[in-house]
Amino acid sequence: MGFDVVHTTVFSIGKGGGNPCPVVLDADDLTTDEMQKMAKEFAQETAFVLKPARSDCDVKFRYFVPLHEMEMCIHATIGSTTVLVEQGMIKHSPMMVETLLGPVKVEWKTNGANIDVSVEQFRPAFMKVNPANEEICKSLHIEAADLADYPIQSVSTSRYKLIVPLKSVETLNTLNPNFEYLWQLCDEYNTTGFYPFAVEEENRVHARQFPNRAGYNEDPATGVAASALGAYLTNYNIFDSKNDGWNSYQVIQGIAMERPSMIMSETYTHQNKITRTRIKGNAVLV
Repeated sequence: MGFDVVHTTVFSIGKGGGNPCPVVLDADDLTTDEMQKMAKEFAQETAFVLKPARSDCDVKFRYFVPLHEMEMCIHATIGSTTVLVEQGMIKHSPMMVETLLGPVKVEWKTNGANIDVSVEQFRPAFMKVNPANEEICKSLHIEAADLADYPIQSVSTSRYKLIVPLKSVETLNTLNPNFEYLWQLCDEYNTTGFYPFAVEEENRVHARQFPNRAGYNEDPATGVAASALGAYLTNYNIFDSKNDGWNSYQVIQGIAMERPSMIMSETYTHQNKITRTRIKGNAVLV
């Protein structure tokens, strides 16, 4: 087979940070089972680059974690875009990426030694039925007093993530979840992972991602979840930032895993409604 694998790290802060992503180029001849097997062998979220089936798209990406395929993965999109630009396979911006969720607009620009990538997501959706405080406390091994005074709610700008507000970064970074119960709640409430967060300072939060039955218990940097969190922060006006135009939030993740990461989550509001969402970040080729 004629595919190549390029290893990337996305959203890293310094050495050892970020979320690794193998990018498999020219993957058109691989079957779904072969892609799934490769992701399981890598034990990492893996992106596969194919020719698009849609005439309005430039390229097609498929995304796999060790145990299943995902409809969308932002860090894998940033890693794949960086590889395509570095290798001269994509020379224009924006480009349109075919995904299982439909076309996604990706913009990029060269910034010194880096390639800055911006991935558009969709308008947010807010789940009406969510776990009770008692269920959250049991799953995360915390007390009710550790919860901040904001809603616990699943939010999606592409895939649902359960946003859990905590009072302190210290509590966040010492969480030791009951994973079997956490996954059970994910199944029961139709969400793809828990994303607890705590505010550090103006427009800057810390978060951790515990995905549902992915093949590993925690993720060091999660664009899909950070995008949902950005919509949550805007919707509930947590930083008094619900103004017309772009709102930007720094999301720090991976500290508890010793893989420090930073994701820029942005929402665009018009007449008090969120009309656009996007994630910005960088990748490096390993």
